[in-house]
Amino acid sequence: MKKTEQHMNENDYIIIPNPIYDVVFRYLMEDPDSAMIVISTLINEKIKKLHLEPITHSEKNENWTKIEIQDPKTKDDIFLFHLDFTAIIELPDGSEEMIMIELQKASEPDDIFRFKRYISKNFQRKQEKEITDPKTQAIETVKKPIRLIPIFILNFRIENEINDLLIKTNRTKTGIYKNKNLQKHNEFIDNLSYDIWVVQLPNLHHVVEDDYKDDDYKRKLYTLLKLFDQKSIVKNNEHRLRIIRKFFPGFLDRVIKRIQAASIDNPNLEEQMFAEDEYLKTLIKRDNRITYLEGELDKKDKALEDKDKVIIEFAKSLKENGVPIDVIHKKTGLRIDAIERL
Repeated sequence: MKKTEQHMNENDYIIIPNPIYDVVFRYLMEDPDSAMIVISTLINEKIKKLHLEPITHSEKNENWTKIEIQDPKTKDDIFLFHLDFTAIIELPDGSEEMIMIELQKASEPDDIFRFKRYISKNFQRKQEKEITDPKTQAIETVKKPIRLIPIFILNFRIENEINDLLIKTNRTKTGIYKNKNLQKHNEFIDNLSYDIWVVQLPNLHHVVEDDYKDDDYKRKLYTLLKLFDQKSIVKNNEHRLRIIRKFFPGFLDRVIKRIQAASIDNPNLEEQMFAEDEYLKTLIKRDNRITYLEGELDKKDKALEDKDKVIIEFAKSLKENGVPIDVIHKKTGLRIDAIERL
């Protein structure tokens, strides 16, 4: 007989640190085996090798005890998580390809320019390849672009049209006159474009069993992303999730154990998570204040614009009725040359 949630006991659940927090997710993805499971499940590719690239561009300061975290170059506040990987994937024909995976995670929908900046930088990355001259058979080393796959894990929704959990853009190469799509790899076009993958975590609860039951990839993807389900938060503790043990298949054992180990290997985990909470609250408060002030400024500008119109109409009326220009100047404050042009 199948257990219902009402009849489950504590042994049927696992408590894990909440991986929506940067400090937990980064710890998870620093383990190569866990990272390979996560990324290969997301993009549905067979990854043979995976390497976490050193972060060379500005990132969130590791000192979580401070709320004022800034980009050391621009002094802008930073609240976007990102990791870069290079991977060797096996293509359907058995050949291999090196790709660049850019993983970005955000909790607030207002940092698209930073997304674009990171993509732009990684889009210029190159790899060295050896090619053989067909005439001389000489081997030459050349630099080739690396195919880029940006993945965005968002704790907010960007669309409510279809309410999907994962949105993927598909590059199509269409001839305008022949109205046909190119089916083969095209080095020029494919190296100047990329697909993007966007996870909308709040849409987990718009997915039903019929959406994935007959598709192994969708089923694995769904169970992976359930590890981020914010509706599984432990009561009164947003730093922990309470997940049903039997729901998660064996291929996620490594990932779950790695997340659990975050508490053991990082004695300051709670402090870091609290700091993230406070930091984001500070940003939200700041952004709300900026939005309010911008609104008030717009109102003031509109009021001043209306006032100027009234003054000009008043000055016109005075001038048309023969009032001297110096008198109009004193009454309205308008410049004499401006009154003369009326």
